[in-house]
Amino acid sequence: MKTRIFRVGGMTCAACVGRVEGALMSVGGVSSATANLGNNTATVVYDETVTDEEELAKAITGAGYQVISDNRDEAAREQERALRVQWRDLWISIIFAIPLSVISMGHMFGLEIPLDPLALCLVQLALCLPVMYGGRRFYKKGIPALFTRNPTMDSLVSLGTLASLSLGLYNTYLVYNGDVGAAHSVTYESVGMIIALVSIGKYLEARSKLKTNDSLRKLLSMAPDEATVIRDGVETKVRSSDLEVGDVVLIRPGEKVPSDSVVIDGSSSVNESMLTGESVPVDKGPGDILYGATVNGSGSLRARVEKTGEDTVLFQIARMMEMAQGTKAPVANIADRVAAVFVPAVIAIAVLACIGWMVAGRDLQFSLTIAISILVISCPCALGLATPMAIVVATGRGSHYGILYKTAASLEGSAKIDTVILDKTGTCTEGFPRVTSVDTPMEESEFIGLVAAAETDSEHPLGEAVVRYADEREVALPGHSGFESFTGGGVSCRVDDRSVLVGSRAFLSERGIAVPDGADALASEGKTCILAAVDGAYTGMIAVSDPIREESPDAVAALKADGMRVMMVTGDRRETAEHIASALGIAEVRAETKPGDKLAIVKELQVSQARVAMTGDGINDAPALTQADIGIAVGSGTDIAMESADIVLMNDDLRSVPASLEIGRATLRNIKENLFFAFCYNAVCIPIAAGLPVLLGYDGLVDQMPMISALAMSLSSISVVSNAMRLRGFVPRSLAGARRTLS
Repeated sequence: MKTRIFRVGGMTCAACVGRVEGALMSVGGVSSATANLGNNTATVVYDETVTDEEELAKAITGAGYQVISDNRDEAAREQERALRVQWRDLWISIIFAIPLSVISMGHMFGLEIPLDPLALCLVQLALCLPVMYGGRRFYKKGIPALFTRNPTMDSLVSLGTLASLSLGLYNTYLVYNGDVGAAHSVTYESVGMIIALVSIGKYLEARSKLKTNDSLRKLLSMAPDEATVIRDGVETKVRSSDLEVGDVVLIRPGEKVPSDSVVIDGSSSVNESMLTGESVPVDKGPGDILYGATVNGSGSLRARVEKTGEDTVLFQIARMMEMAQGTKAPVANIADRVAAVFVPAVIAIAVLACIGWMVAGRDLQFSLTIAISILVISCPCALGLATPMAIVVATGRGSHYGILYKTAASLEGSAKIDTVILDKTGTCTEGFPRVTSVDTPMEESEFIGLVAAAETDSEHPLGEAVVRYADEREVALPGHSGFESFTGGGVSCRVDDRSVLVGSRAFLSERGIAVPDGADALASEGKTCILAAVDGAYTGMIAVSDPIREESPDAVAALKADGMRVMMVTGDRRETAEHIASALGIAEVRAETKPGDKLAIVKELQVSQARVAMTGDGINDAPALTQADIGIAVGSGTDIAMESADIVLMNDDLRSVPASLEIGRATLRNIKENLFFAFCYNAVCIPIAAGLPVLLGYDGLVDQMPMISALAMSLSSISVVSNAMRLRGFVPRSLAGARRTLS
């Protein structure tokens, strides 16, 4: 199965979303189709052996919508061009709607218009027609949708304004035949104000939607246009898009890295905040990875290009954000079900209300005005925008902190978590051991030299920690030979013609070495003790530990402050795990676990109705990450862990875990507010438009109801969009003051 994201032009409301999805689902081989009103996309999963992109595009255009260019820059330019056209049409409508309203309602304010009744009607008609031209898009989309029995918001506006125009033309005909009093009943101003007010709302909505995608465009625009490539010893400026894998690029101080690369010469510090959210530059040297669009510091670097184009981390992040924005959160199903029947139901209510008032003795003008008001005030736009706008803004906001949600469901699911499982190594701790202390009667440099030489050929992390410690202190390593490793025990080696054994107490004891009591006492503090013997005699101990990340205690405290149940689950020794957990304030610890055990623990918690988030970085965490309600992979994790997770953290800061859950809660709260407003708006406004004020004795409001309805409809969409936009300024409490964001 293949996934394809189409950029769709012309969607205006929830009914449009359903229409696009229905058209795509009717194509053979399509297993799922999700249209998104928030960023105007349609995400399709299909069998490429059955259908192709051309057929899918035809389905979208056949439904009355446009397929916009795949190129993000071209798509953005197309959206901006469409917005400019909308802005021009809006002004056409406003320029003619204002004098139309003044002429038609001037008498209410004592303004005398020096025209006879028929001329007054014809002038209003002449002003009304340009307004309708400015709002022609409502008719171009709304009328065909009626004939295909898939009415949309545009259909409601079209029906309302055409009914009002027809009523105006009828009254103009009466005036022409001598009924001068009918001049006060023409309704051209209703047409003008409906189109003008709805157009204002739709323009503001479109402009806000364009802004919601700024984070994605901003991210992609960070990639530099040019790169300095070294070929045959000559420096040449080329477009970054023309780089090939294997090219050697020169990155001068202050320049952006053109593509994902590996440093082959030079040293510098690189600002990776645009990917990770971390403002502290990262030191880079030979062998270190550079990511495209990150900013080089004060040093000059030569690097070999490893990935280009859409294979780079920058584009993968953009793709992940786009995929998340193109999916639907489960809560959106409520709006979808309502939207599927909303517009037909509104049309039916309008017809019944019109007939009902006529049966009750009201004239045709009164009854039609009620029907027009119902058609105009009903707003499926607010329903359609409630969820996708919040999702689009929230995923963009998360990316500012280096938090990537793979789907809208993962964003919603993160809001419901009550239990968080933390892996220890590489998640709560730095992930690689360091020497913390040395105890030996020998000269320390001599002792370290002997042990490090013995461990030089070892691939064990503890051995590597000792070798790294010797290198940091510039200890010269003597010659060695006869290296032999004993799995789970230690190593033996000839170093400078001396027999050296390095390993655990049991390993040395098995070989007849007398180890003094207390030699490995530091194990109770969560440290691993490496014991050494030289020429058959115990010579000292090196304590090694995996340090706790500086931010981990604050992260755990933030989770607990949010009411989370926090557990540590690790494959490490119980003593070490309990010591680390105690330092972090975690009461529940499961140690010495295997990958299958972690999976079983997650299932056990879920059986007890817990909503579980699993945080990890290794291959051994992948099964549990997949099983958990929400899997969270940290940035230093393996590809398998990241593939298995629902949320990917592009940094190693554990505070991003509570932050990701906080953003989820804020988003779900925002969606519920939007849906509540959208439902309440229609529940309150439709009865008012249907004539409730008349029943309460306010007959005088009826003539103004179509214009009031148009204003209310516009405000409903604007309010939902504005509420969603508040998420742009949301700052997770766990990260407040902790880092510089990209906003």
